Amino acid sequence: MARPTPFQLLRDGLMDFVARETELAKAELVPAAKHAGIGSAFVAAAVTFLLHSMWMLVIVLALALSWLMSLTGLNTVGCLTLGFLAAALLSIGIAVLLIFMARGRFQKVKAPTATIEEARATFVALTDAAIGQSTEVVVREEPSLPEVG
Repeated sequence: MARPTPFQLLRDGLMDFVARETELAKAELVPAAKHAGIGSAFVAAAVTFLLHSMWMLVIVLALALSWLMSLTGLNTVGCLTLGFLAAALLSIGIAVLLIFMARGRFQKVKAPTATIEEARATFVALTDAAIGQSTEVVVREEPSLPEVG
């Protein structure tokens, strides 16, 4: 049986490296993408509530101006104004709550540090092996999948 050339060894090592790194990157990026997606949904909901509340504030301003022009006591228009104002403040409060929830989800998004470190160590080991240098290779256990949720 012919002895493999250094380039064949390098090619085989790189193919194995790419397969392992792809699995590791997938294990790290899937939970991060899930958190980013949920956070984006919260931001979209918050923007919806903010736009809704801005429209309500415009209606409140119109009703308040009509109330001031009538120069009367608290009548139907005044009651409607206070009702719309309370609804607008409630919408703003919900939007703020959703923003904080989205912020919490976005803070859970992590960079794939294990993949980067593994790629760097494997690259150094392969290049050292290709030029014939001895290098200490630390064999580690397969990383456990990050928790989803």
